[in-house]
Amino acid sequence: MNIRRKMIGSVTVLCAVPAVIGGAVLFGSGKAEKAIPAAVITDLSEPPVIILDAGHGGST
Repeated sequence: MNIRRKMIGSVTVLCAVPAVIGGAVLFGSGKAEKAIPAAVITDLSEPPVIILDAGHGGST
């Protein structure tokens, strides 16, 4: 009886984890679709600014 209970519990956990992850992906995708794309908030005619930083030196 104890082994049967452990098996049922293990199977339940193994099935519940993918179901929770799938639900999070399903409901989270709606948020991503409502987000404002970067192309809408940036001016495409403006050239990009590239900053070169060697990363050397200190505060001296």
